[in-house]
Amino acid sequence: MKNGSVKLIKLLTKSEILKYYLFGLMSSLSLLSIASSSLAQGLLNRPAFFRDGQVQMEQEIQRFQQQQNQQSNSDSSPIVPSPRLTIIEDQLKWQKYLFQDGGFSVWMPQAVVQSQETIILNLGTNQLSFNVFANQPKSYRFVAAYSQRLTTEQTANPNELLSLVRDGIVAKTDFTLLDDSSTSWKQYPVRELTMQNGNEIISFKVYLINQQVYVLAIGQKNTNAISKEVTSFFDSFELRQ
Repeated sequence: MKNGSVKLIKLLTKSEILKYYLFGLMSSLSLLSIASSSLAQGLLNRPAFFRDGQVQMEQEIQRFQQQQNQQSNSDSSPIVPSPRLTIIEDQLKWQKYLFQDGGFSVWMPQAVVQSQETIILNLGTNQLSFNVFANQPKSYRFVAAYSQRLTTEQTANPNELLSLVRDGIVAKTDFTLLDDSSTSWKQYPVRELTMQNGNEIISFKVYLINQQVYVLAIGQKNTNAISKEVTSFFDSFELRQ
């Protein structure tokens, strides 16, 4: 009887182990199925690149901004609202960056190499300080920058000011200026610039908006054509309320 009891206990123990194993396996498969379904649904519901689905994203961005506004934080680092606001396009993983101090947002690809610094441009007899954020995914270089606030007197002649910023960039970087044209974004004056640095072509947009200068730039190597990444990057620029 004693030996029989031992065998029964061992048999029950093995059965329980098998039961728990099968239960765990079924649970894992169920979770995997749910995750796969959610992922597929997320990809199907993902908004078209940059232009569509902004309404879907605004709630997430506004929620995040409210959290940030509740904190007393003077850090000028760009903020990524949520991993859900990520779009994969042609192997580049684009994400929306919020620049709270600068009052704008822009989409840029994620990159391992990132930098943030303050740069001072010489504008004739004056100087202008910029907060500059840059990242370098693959063979590109993306830059988003915004200046300190200017006085009404300093912005009285927008065309002259943007020309001074252009000259300041050339002097600071030693790039070769290839093209310079004036345009506008909404009601704000914009200068579009193309520069060259060795085998790299850099496209710029320089905006004068509400007493601040904003600079977007993207560098591409070994090409003379304007890629869709350049257009998408510039088109993603938005002012934040």
